[in-house]
Amino acid sequence: VINCHDSVIYVLAPLRYATIYGCSDATIVLGAVGKAVRVEHCERVHVILASKRVCIVNCRECIFFLGVNQRPLIVGDNHKLQVAPYNTFYSQLEEHMTEVGIDATINRWHEPLALGVIDPHDSLSHPAGVADAQTESAACLDPDQFTNFLIPNWFEGEPTKSTRNNPFPLPDPYFTSQQRNQKNLGEIQQILREAPLEENRKRELSCALHVYFKDWLY
Repeated sequence: VINCHDSVIYVLAPLRYATIYGCSDATIVLGAVGKAVRVEHCERVHVILASKRVCIVNCRECIFFLGVNQRPLIVGDNHKLQVAPYNTFYSQLEEHMTEVGIDATINRWHEPLALGVIDPHDSLSHPAGVADAQTESAACLDPDQFTNFLIPNWFEGEPTKSTRNNPFPLPDPYFTSQQRNQKNLGEIQQILREAPLEENRKRELSCALHVYFKDWLY
């Protein structure tokens, strides 16, 4: 996935390797990647992936929703990165994970490993006279900011054993946040259903909610 901007990209397939390079203001969802994913020179990107390994290089203001069997590697000049547990599923996910050998019982998303120092010859990120600096690691996303990502159902004739939930168990704080969000959503939906409004007013309210949702999403 190279040089994609202002996009939502789905690669829902079993892969050996994957590279995301030079993207900005995008959401990128990868299927199961059996060997490794490399994410490089990206800005303000949300990356959702299930993989054995992930390496993040020279990225800024990105959030990574990870299901990874080994510690995420963070290399180079990175700024304001966040990591969070995996937050989605699609009907063939577990089948693809089995095919490439990803274990859903092991998720080391919260153990990023920052390697190396910032390149002292890079004048943009490392001004003259500044001592070598350790590569910046990633912070864990606040559980209150954690949300599920819904993938559209494009697969017709789903098999009986299709994936119907996130196969990676959520840590307690994120699970609690998820349950609270679902409860709040249910309460809002009930309030809207029971609101004594005429049909045209309900349509106006629905349109307004969609506008606010899009503003929040993008």
